[in-house]
Amino acid sequence: MKNNLMILGFTVLVTLFYWYVGQQVPQKEDHPPKELEFRPDMTTEELVEIGKQIFEGKGTCKNCHGLPGGRFPNLDNIGAIAGTRKPGYTDVEYLAESLYEPNAYIVEGFAPGMPEIAKPPIGLSDQEILAVIAYLQSRGGTPTVTLDTKLKWQSSTPAATATPTPPAPPPTPAVASGEALDGPALMQKYLCLTCHNVDNPAPLVGPSLYDVGKRLTKAQLYEAILDPDATIAEGFPGGLMKTTLEGVGFYDQLTTKQLQTLVDYLASRKGEQ
Repeated sequence: MKNNLMILGFTVLVTLFYWYVGQQVPQKEDHPPKELEFRPDMTTEELVEIGKQIFEGKGTCKNCHGLPGGRFPNLDNIGAIAGTRKPGYTDVEYLAESLYEPNAYIVEGFAPGMPEIAKPPIGLSDQEILAVIAYLQSRGGTPTVTLDTKLKWQSSTPAATATPTPPAPPPTPAVASGEALDGPALMQKYLCLTCHNVDNPAPLVGPSLYDVGKRLTKAQLYEAILDPDATIAEGFPGGLMKTTLEGVGFYDQLTTKQLQTLVDYLASRKGEQ
């Protein structure tokens, strides 16, 4: 009888724990992103203003490049120096490549890892990227970009239309529809590997997760994902992980099952090859 009561009590505790975890995952309530209207006659100055909005919002650029401490390239004066960064490149070409193919040229002293923002989950359009370039030019330089500016990285879609830019498409699943994603696929889908190493102990933008299963319990892993600022790893900035995850729609898309899969995967990372 005593054993049965102990088993019942344990079952209730486990059920309550997973109920609590499920409550921490935001319930999905779809709100389409605010559309940005691009007109064919839009001035460079107007592009700069829209670019600033994208830089600080949808593009999630400010999450990394707006922090002190030198962990990311400082963009305060990028408009003045962009044209000198890469031989043979104009300022516009350098900024465009940095956005479309961010790992093609790495500023000395910094590690690769920035995602291609023209692809999901960020998914900026060619027009939005032109606006970001105009804004970056304005930081220490003179913006020259217009919606007629042609870049070799652009898609074949016409540069300017009179209709609003449609919302970015949702991230492409790594597996067939209806099939469960495993831990590595979820890490890829939500851009976790942009900031965290899982295959070696070297830190990137964030601490390495190579042996995180040795260092943190499952309860601590749940907290680290759902409330990243509750405990900040020494030497890393607060606020970055949460704002980045919010920016890529992590909390809107994550299901309870995916959360459990992520935690189980991270708990398995013990530092062994």
